[in-house]
Amino acid sequence: MTDQIFGFAFPFRIESGAVATTSNIAKLNDNIAHLLLTTVGERVMLRDYGGGLRQLLHDPNNDAIRAIVQHQVAKAIGTYEPRVLVQAVNVTQDEVAGVLNIGVQYVVRQTKQVQTVSVPVGLGI
Repeated sequence: MTDQIFGFAFPFRIESGAVATTSNIAKLNDNIAHLLLTTVGERVMLRDYGGGLRQLLHDPNNDAIRAIVQHQVAKAIGTYEPRVLVQAVNVTQDEVAGVLNIGVQYVVRQTKQVQTVSVPVGLGI
């Protein structure tokens, strides 16, 4: 990437006595995970920021919910991560772990690289 993307790692943590950081594709993946795991209304100065996924956790995993999740994810990323273009959103359920896995395939606008990130959303996350 010609322009470096650099920032704090997600989740926020301390490594070797300093704040952990990430850059480039890892930072984009962290930003997408952070966006999707943030509840809409959670950020005081940016009330519509977030993926809205946690509120759907207890709903039945059917075609309608998967379509809602796909729409919400694509809308949130399109609004708040302008450096990427969403290509596909896949929603699968791990019934044993009680987790929804949100897979996002996207293109980095600057480099045209295709990337994939998987974000698990569950009760303990």
